[in-house]
Amino acid sequence: MLHSSATLAAKSRSVAPPSAQPHLQISGLTKRFGDFTALRDIALEVHEGEFVCFLGPSGCGKTTLLRAIAGLAPQSEGRIVQRGRDISRLPPQARDFGIVFQSYALFPNLTVFDNIAYGLRNQRADRQRIRQRVAELLELVNLRGSEDKYPAALSGGQQQRVALARALATEPALLLLDEPLSALDAQVRVHLRGQIKGLQHRLGVTTIMVTHDQEEALAMADRIVVMNHGVIAQVGTPAEIYREPASAFVAAFIGNMNFFDVTSEGREGLRLGHRRLEGVPHDLTPGVAARLAIRPEAVRLCTEAEGLAAQVEDVEFLGAFLRVTLRLEECEQFVVADIADREVVSLDVKPGQRLGIRLPNESVRLYPAAEAGV
Repeated sequence: MLHSSATLAAKSRSVAPPSAQPHLQISGLTKRFGDFTALRDIALEVHEGEFVCFLGPSGCGKTTLLRAIAGLAPQSEGRIVQRGRDISRLPPQARDFGIVFQSYALFPNLTVFDNIAYGLRNQRADRQRIRQRVAELLELVNLRGSEDKYPAALSGGQQQRVALARALATEPALLLLDEPLSALDAQVRVHLRGQIKGLQHRLGVTTIMVTHDQEEALAMADRIVVMNHGVIAQVGTPAEIYREPASAFVAAFIGNMNFFDVTSEGREGLRLGHRRLEGVPHDLTPGVAARLAIRPEAVRLCTEAEGLAAQVEDVEFLGAFLRVTLRLEECEQFVVADIADREVVSLDVKPGQRLGIRLPNESVRLYPAAEAGV
C-alpha cells in the first residue's frame, strides 16, 4: 500500500512508547537570534532511559535545541519540563544534566583523574567518594591506569572517553552529547559509538545526542528526531524513519533514495513517462503531479520483457553489493539498484545492456511534487 506523506506524518507523532511521565517535555519552544528564527514551535517528549538522536543537516537547529535544553542558549518562548520540574528559565548549573562537547573541552593542565573529578569537587564530595567514583568511571570507559596522564598524551578516542566519564561523574539524570564523534576518524568513530551505546544501556541514563551522521543515528538511537529549517520533520524509531519517511526531505536525507516524476491516474494508477503503473493505491486527485520514491535495494532487475525497459549506464562494486545505475527508456529518468553479486552474474549485467526493472508496490512511497529540498 502506498502511503501519502500526510498519513505518515500523523503516524510518526505516536511512535514513542507510553510512559506515566516523560523524562523531558518540550512544548512551544521557539528560539530567535534577532530577526532569524532558529527553532519554531518545537514539541517533543523524551522518555526515561531513552537514547534519542537529533539528526539533520547543518543549520537545521539541532544543536540550538540541545543548547536550549541545557540552558546554554535559553529559548525565546516555550517550556522545558524535566521529571515534572519546570527548568525553562533555570541557569545551566541548576539543571540536572551532563554534557559532552564535540571539542571534548578537557582541561589541558589537569590530569585525567582531575578532569573526571572536577564536577565532584565542585559539589564538595569527600576525597574517598571522589577516588571511588573516578575509579569506577575509568573502569567503565576502559581507561584504568590513565589517571595521571594529561589530555595531550591521549588519542582523540581516549580524550572523548574522558569527557564522557567527566559528564557522568555527578550521576546526572540526563546526558547531552553534542556531535561527540565527529572529530574522530571513521574506524575509531564506529568503535566508540558501540561503546557509548553499550554504556548508556548499562547505566540506563536518558541520553540526547546531536549528529549530522545518518548512519550514526540509525545505529545508536532508540528514536530519531529528524530536523530541517528549525522544525521537526519526523520522529520515529530508526526502522520507521528509514522504511516510512514522512516527507521527501526525510526520504532523501536518510539513506539513498530514487525519485521519479509521476502523475496520478485513477485511484490505483500512476503514469511514469509513457507507462502506467497499475495497482498503486493513493489518495491524490487525478492528474496531479507527484514524486514516487523507492530505495535502491528494493528495485528489482529482470529481463526487458518483464519490467520497465532500461539501459545499464554503470556498475559500481561496493563490496557487499553492487550499485547499478540505469536509464529508464520510458522517461529518460535514472534509477539506482543495489543488488547482490550473484544477481549481476545471473543477468550478466554490464554497461550498455538492456534490462527491465520492477518497482514493488509495497516498497514505494509517494510525495507531493512541490516539496522542496529534493
